[in-house]
Amino acid sequence: MLTHEFASTEELHDLAGYLSSLSVCDFEIAIIDTVPNEENRRVLRWVGRYITLKTPVDPVRAAFDVASCEKVIVADAKTRYSHDGLDHLCAMLDLHEVVAPQDYFDPLPWWGGLESGRMLLLRGLGSLSEDGVTFGFRKRAVRGLRSINKAIVTDHPVRRLESHGAEVFSAMDIFVRRIPPTLDRWLRDRPRQFDQPAIFFGVLPLALILAFLSGVHVAALYLGVLGFCGLVIAIRGRIGAAQFFPLRACFFAPVWLLERSISVYWALLLDLTGTPEPDRIPMPAGRELASRPSSTANTL
Repeated sequence: MLTHEFASTEELHDLAGYLSSLSVCDFEIAIIDTVPNEENRRVLRWVGRYITLKTPVDPVRAAFDVASCEKVIVADAKTRYSHDGLDHLCAMLDLHEVVAPQDYFDPLPWWGGLESGRMLLLRGLGSLSEDGVTFGFRKRAVRGLRSINKAIVTDHPVRRLESHGAEVFSAMDIFVRRIPPTLDRWLRDRPRQFDQPAIFFGVLPLALILAFLSGVHVAALYLGVLGFCGLVIAIRGRIGAAQFFPLRACFFAPVWLLERSISVYWALLLDLTGTPEPDRIPMPAGRELASRPSSTANTL
């Protein structure tokens, strides 16, 4: 687990209680703290192996080095696995090299609704985000990957594993709860998410061109059709996930498309002007490692 600077003592204690519930179920827990302080050490050292590392940290390399068992599950401090979810993921690792489960937000503030709309869009298109918030891998499979020993820090370790030859399975039937970030942290992350498809650069310019050439009503029709298609895809993605995604999350999907179409230009402006950004921890919040000493799994 990679930890971050907790907003409150209650947040830290909530994480400690969650990790304690995993440790009593015979899982090995390891916490990698990238923002070490005495309070974190005092609380977390009792629920697992407490390790401090300086940022930047490659989560795959760190998990590989720390884990003592064959199966490793990486998660941040905002992630909350159920025991059934952990067992299911461990079983899937018997069949696949890397397994990426479906995460969801609970509770669901409006900014979490935007991210939920993104998740449903991706599910509707038949894929997961694979952004590295949580995933599992087998050490034997990762050991032979090309360039795995190079310390490449990325916000998308699952994509990196796949690019190096790992077989990645999107486990859309394994749902993992995530605690949403605070609003200020979510806003800080908007311009950093600069890896969206290039199609987002064309949404607003095309609307302006249509408004100039054919009138505002044509541009509004174009945006309306785009939003309706996003809504339909999100509703399709909610099939099989209605228990974890309320219906209102589908209506956030068109809003997320608009937000991304604006944020890509915000990110481009920051990139062109060389505006420095606050340091970002690759996998925000803590990361835990749990493993059954017998043959089941490690969770980092």
